[in-house]
Amino acid sequence: MISRTLIRIKAFKELYSRVATGSTDTAAAEKELFQAFEQTRRLYALMALLPVALQTMAQDKILKQKRKFNPDIEIINECSKFASNPFSVLLKADSAFMNWCNNHAVSWSEFETSLKDIYARICSREYFKEYIALDNPQMGDALKLFHRIYSEELDDNTVLEDALENSNIWWLEDLEYVLLMLLNNLPAIAERQQVEIPELFDSREDEAFARKLVGTVLVNYDDLVETVSANMTNWEIGRVVLSDMLIVSMGIAEAQTFSNIPLKVTINEYIEIAKYYSTPKSYSFVNGLLNRILKDMYADGRIVKDPRGMIGGLE
Repeated sequence: MISRTLIRIKAFKELYSRVATGSTDTAAAEKELFQAFEQTRRLYALMALLPVALQTMAQDKILKQKRKFNPDIEIINECSKFASNPFSVLLKADSAFMNWCNNHAVSWSEFETSLKDIYARICSREYFKEYIALDNPQMGDALKLFHRIYSEELDDNTVLEDALENSNIWWLEDLEYVLLMLLNNLPAIAERQQVEIPELFDSREDEAFARKLVGTVLVNYDDLVETVSANMTNWEIGRVVLSDMLIVSMGIAEAQTFSNIPLKVTINEYIEIAKYYSTPKSYSFVNGLLNRILKDMYADGRIVKDPRGMIGGLE
């Protein structure tokens, strides 16, 4: 579930907080890192639970209309059609998934304002009206409906983003990644008729990568800073922002520690982190410095790559 890119990003954030406070407790850093990974799984479950939460909201609207002296039949019919969509029905019947959510405190109950906003957005869309107009919507129709909901109503939704950020410090940065994963998994969920909460890592190799990257940087951070400083021209070490120093240090540590990861992959990954998590000028600074350092270290044997790690190597 957790990609190498996301591992690097979360490792960077954990290492940044550790380096900034002078903490070198690798066990504590690893524990917090894996807690952050676990929160990604909880967010995946929360987003997968959305169709059930929307179904419940539609059913509540039906009950409210029926209590009125003059109920709006059109609203009742619309909510009934939506509430009975095959995908929401399937998810609610998935006892293993629902139990997982209950056991891990995953619920939309604390996001009522966000849920109302999402529901209102959906009801105003043409794709929703087209679904409601169908005589007998099937699973494929429901999947198309929720594909539009997940791809159009959640990302860049400030109401939802504010609620997620207030609820969990890790969730907002993971939202786009989780939504993309869920969109890719919708057909499989319908086919299996169940939601599978992905494991933290696709392989033990990825788990080992996460542990070793954080530990290597923390234990060797002073030496890594010296290496960076020795390769800087026209720059004083005191002028380098902490985020840039850490990004370059992580790149060096990864290149030296993991012989099967191509140098180009390492460089590109940390350049992307610099784009989003450092200063506006960090991209060119990290790109030039990391390229030069890794090229020199590879040339003099301080970095050794096996054949797999030479694919896309530096020239």
